Amino acid sequence: MEWLHDARDVFPLLDKKAITSEYKKMSPKKLGCVHAKIEQRLDFDHEALLLGESSNIRKTRAKPSEFRIFINSSLQKVGNIALRKQVVQSILMHELLHIEAEDLLTLSKEYSRRKKKKIHVKDFENEVFRRFNMLREKKGILQIEKKEHLDIALGRIMNSVRWK
Repeated sequence: MEWLHDARDVFPLLDKKAITSEYKKMSPKKLGCVHAKIEQRLDFDHEALLLGESSNIRKTRAKPSEFRIFINSSLQKVGNIALRKQVVQSILMHELLHIEAEDLLTLSKEYSRRKKKKIHVKDFENEVFRRFNMLREKKGILQIEKKEHLDIALGRIMNSVRWK
């Protein structure tokens, strides 16, 4: 949770949202994911419906205010705490950007809409990298020059803990 609070420093729009983070056992193909309860309501005139009159039925979704970020528990194998913190915070940046962009409203159980939105575009990944460097700068850590360097470093760390 402490690492999450550090990461939230570069996401000022998320100050009013309740976000928790924890480790969870998950598929080796996933580093992290975010969950939120999205409330769906049907809005219609119930009396007109029951009396046989025409009624316009609309589905509305409420934006969630509470989010849970899960990090793959296999990352706990990284022995160096400072190194693990950097890996986890890079994953947190990715998930926090999904929350800020409100991607969950289109992601929930509607894969066809998610597929059309193409959330993992080049600009998204570049924004994650930019925010990660902003956090490093705030903490007084040397910034990483290229996104490719970060990807290679994360890959090598994953290989060191026998990530599959």
